[in-house]
Amino acid sequence: MWSVTFQAETRRSKSYKTENGALKAIWKWLKANEEQGIDGHAILIAPGCVPERYDDWLQLPFTEQKRDFYSSGKWKILRHQALVKYGSRCSCCGITPEQGATMHVDHIKPRSKYPELALDIQNLQILCEACNAGKSNLCEVQWRD
Repeated sequence: MWSVTFQAETRRSKSYKTENGALKAIWKWLKANEEQGIDGHAILIAPGCVPERYDDWLQLPFTEQKRDFYSSGKWKILRHQALVKYGSRCSCCGITPEQGATMHVDHIKPRSKYPELALDIQNLQILCEACNAGKSNLCEVQWRD
């Protein structure tokens, strides 16, 4: 069991099952405190080891998790709006879900090349899974009417 004492304006301790879990908690706590302008430190007490003090989140080997675009609320709302606006028929081949197709909301101009258009409904079209899989970020054809 790993124990961490968090010390800033107040002091609290918490136990963790794994060293990685304890270190990640220290990293998050120190980073959040820095963003709020709060000085503090954390002490990690590991089984059979000398306690370690951490004063800065940069001492720890973690990075920010990049949020997945397709899981974002903004994308989910826009995706729904595109399906309502453009319908659920493939703009390329015309197949529909009723015919067994899985529909995708596709970026006409790819996000990798045009990140500024990622949330522009005019840059979206409805494609079936097969047509979307055949399209790469090199193809910028708009098949919708």
